[in-house]
Amino acid sequence: MDKKYVIGAAVAVGALVLVPGLAAALSRAGEPLKRAALKTGAVAWDEFRRAGAEAYEHMEDLAAEFRAEVEAHQSEAAAAETAASSTGSDAS
Repeated sequence: MDKKYVIGAAVAVGALVLVPGLAAALSRAGEPLKRAALKTGAVAWDEFRRAGAEAYEHMEDLAAEFRAEVEAHQSEAAAAETAASSTGSDAS
């Protein structure tokens, strides 16, 4: 039992000594990964922003077409109503 305790304590002390060096090494090795992740995120953000702007523009175009169709329909209906009322007054 004492032997396991000594081995465990030695491993713990060794880990404490190695962790700062290991953390620094991983940090240096991880720098290119961090840069690549940031670059990928920036590129993705630009692409999503561009796609969103295109979708917004497309929706504006559809809304303008819809408004134009509604206005055309309303003017046709008003013209038909005017024609019907003038025909009705002529018949009287």
